[in-house]
Amino acid sequence: MSSRSNNVLGLIFSNANEDSISQLTAKRTMASVPFGGKYRMIDFPLSNMSNAGINNVGIIAASNYFSLMDHVGSGNAWDLSKRKSGVSILPPFSGKSFDNPIETLDTLHGYIEHGDEEDILICNTTEVANIDYQQMYYQHVMNGADITFCYKFQDISENKIRPTVAEIDENGRITKIQIKPQLLGECNLLSSSFMIKKDLLMSIVRECISTNKTSLIKIFLDFDLQDYKVFGYEHKGYMRMLCSMQDYYSISMDLMKAEVRDDLFNPERPIYTKVRDDRPSRYGFESKVKGSLIAQGCEINGSVENSIISKGVVIGENAVVKNCIIMQDSVIGENAAISNVIIDKDCNIASDQQLMGAPNYPVYIERGSIIS
Repeated sequence: MSSRSNNVLGLIFSNANEDSISQLTAKRTMASVPFGGKYRMIDFPLSNMSNAGINNVGIIAASNYFSLMDHVGSGNAWDLSKRKSGVSILPPFSGKSFDNPIETLDTLHGYIEHGDEEDILICNTTEVANIDYQQMYYQHVMNGADITFCYKFQDISENKIRPTVAEIDENGRITKIQIKPQLLGECNLLSSSFMIKKDLLMSIVRECISTNKTSLIKIFLDFDLQDYKVFGYEHKGYMRMLCSMQDYYSISMDLMKAEVRDDLFNPERPIYTKVRDDRPSRYGFESKVKGSLIAQGCEINGSVENSIISKGVVIGENAVVKNCIIMQDSVIGENAAISNVIIDKDCNIASDQQLMGAPNYPVYIERGSIIS
């Protein structure tokens, strides 16, 4: 068996759970949501697949996918544009949106039917994690598994949205799956990632279409798990799911921790993104920056603390920015004071303005807003 996952087809659902952060996904897919100053949420699954040697990836794009197409392009940034590899954006047949989930399944069926790969890796773009899919594939093959779910053993007490959890025996075999159980404490939290035999997935998709069921995961609840070889692959690194605006804010703030950055941006399994050529950031003589992530192309003339500043942001003289996420090409005017605020792209905060949120309730400023 090859140590690389060339026999796996990757599938990414780019619009999953968008209602949970509707402010950020009103004009973009979940996959296109900016993260960490220079990345997008899709960069994590795409990079994880590329690092594992998965050569062909299909991205199911239901709506608002034009910025996603621009970001992904030919897949060159993820080394997916070679002769025997590729990334495909799979929009709805109508070209507008997947108003009927069955159309999503039809698209899925048509794409995987013509692939030569024997296994399919499915995930969405709601997770921030650097997952070793190569090791997951190895375990999947060694177990002779029909399905392998990625999971993390962690405390779910703080989850506002009840996740999907699994019971796993001493052999690593999943014996029970529960969606939104009334559980607290440490559980085997299933990620969105699972690897499945192509033939089995095809039969599941056909069943979904014929019975008008629209959720693949709910089909698994009808399985007698003893009839299939269903295993779990434990991810022991950082993994958090984006289920609310508070999650987006707190996950972003986790990047201030060196151990989180070291795990997510492991140089042995890099996270790639589309490169935008910019000049280096410039810092004024009176500027102060502490514990922050500053992308290239910025102009910093004020004070920045514990914040994430994306490309092309301008911060005016004597402005104070604390515990904030400021997205691409936004401008913070002179003497402005903002804290615990998420500012979307292309916003303009006028001079002398004050915006104050709280760590458990950050203020969100809509894309393109002018606050004066």
